[in-house]
Amino acid sequence: MKRREFITLLGGAAAAWPLAARAQQGERGGPTPSPQGAAVHFVGLNDGAKLPPRVTIRFGLRDMGVAPAGLERDNSGHHHLLIDTELPPLDKPIPNDFNHLHFGAGQTEAEVTLKPGPHTLQLLFGDKDHVPHNPPVMSPRIRVVVAEAEPLKTTVPPTRKFKRIRRGRR
Repeated sequence: MKRREFITLLGGAAAAWPLAARAQQGERGGPTPSPQGAAVHFVGLNDGAKLPPRVTIRFGLRDMGVAPAGLERDNSGHHHLLIDTELPPLDKPIPNDFNHLHFGAGQTEAEVTLKPGPHTLQLLFGDKDHVPHNPPVMSPRIRVVVAEAEPLKTTVPPTRKFKRIRRGRR
């Protein structure tokens, strides 16, 4: 089947973009299958966004379920956030380090702290063993810019001098 026919069958380029991108790149994942149409995305975070150094990143998922690592369920897995790195080998477990954050408890958001400057972010969904599905379920890589942290406002209000008022004499 030609790529154009494939996209038409899925009902449009927007719906088929994650699948078409994977098929075009010829990427294969591990042994766990992913359903057709499955996709991950950032919720409320777009390419080119400007972020504070400490930010909550939310993960979106379509046509699959979230399950903790180690739990075997059909059409499920857990999120991995890739920061400033290329995709790891898609047929092996995703590394676990600063650039490859694992959310094996089934989290759908994370608070991360990034240094000021440009960064890339990408989501990669993994199976119970942290291996990407086949075909891989991943978001496009986006670029964000982290702004310098604003200095804390440490102005102290002026001290007040209170006058002691005496009422009556004792």
